[in-house]
Amino acid sequence: MSGIAKVVLKWIALTAILFVAFSLAAVLSGVAGPQPAPAGAAPGGTAGGAPAADSGPAAGALSLLLMCALVSGAFSWAIERSTAWGPRLVLALFMAYFGLGTFLPQIESALFLPRHLPPGFVTRLFMMGAIATVVFAPAAVLIWGRHRPPTAVTPDVAPPRLPVRGVLVRTALLAAVYVVIYLLAGYFIAFRSPELLAYYNDTDPGSFAAQVAKIWATSPWFFGFQFARGVLWVVFVLPLIAWFRGGRLESALLTACLYTVWVVMLLAPNPYMPASVRMTHLVETTCSNLLFGALVGAVLAHGAAGSRSRITGTA
Repeated sequence: MSGIAKVVLKWIALTAILFVAFSLAAVLSGVAGPQPAPAGAAPGGTAGGAPAADSGPAAGALSLLLMCALVSGAFSWAIERSTAWGPRLVLALFMAYFGLGTFLPQIESALFLPRHLPPGFVTRLFMMGAIATVVFAPAAVLIWGRHRPPTAVTPDVAPPRLPVRGVLVRTALLAAVYVVIYLLAGYFIAFRSPELLAYYNDTDPGSFAAQVAKIWATSPWFFGFQFARGVLWVVFVLPLIAWFRGGRLESALLTACLYTVWVVMLLAPNPYMPASVRMTHLVETTCSNLLFGALVGAVLAHGAAGSRSRITGTA
């Protein structure tokens, strides 16, 4: 069997495992079961009186399958180009998968969607993500044969050299950039949709500067919240980037993919968010995640691929 055929079969196997794991996790966590009405729901509709969307089981299954294929492809790329193996690679995959796919999206759901989602639904989403991650991370390592030291490269015996001061400075700068990208994408993409503004019971103040001023006047904590999310976007992929053998460009492309593959689930119909709002968020998050992911991969790639010794305290 050719090398390409083996890679494709491994990717298909990992996609199938993730699809089954995700489906079982939805059942075990209660996400797939009947849900109580959201706290802000009006009779005969979803929260805020919006018409309930068709559950679309076929469309939902296809969206999930597509997401599983893209996630499996991105993480397979990271595994194949990693110098890590065994438990440390499992941990790196666990951090990236759960952090990017569950933790970061759902803390925003908890903040912005409490009146649109059923009570306890976000907690069940966290449980679903955790269950799927526990299955996915070790399965990915086993399928790609990285449970033992690879023969093609010398395995790491210690964490890669990452100058702590330099990483902290870069992480802080990237987090600040994330806030800017988040606000720009939110205003110039999301806020162009009247349906989205109505869904969140918000208004367009007329300009980007006025929007920033409005947020500062009404919710100054929001900037710190998004800065913290920016830090976590970096932290969750740092181990994978640190052990990644590719150069700056490849690292940027990989991280952009790792950040963006999850948004495909916005294609799936659900009774909590109208299609127009989902599609607007799909464009918004795709643009912002691709851009920020590429920046993170490019900025943190320097020194990560070329040094493989212990973390130091120098810049």
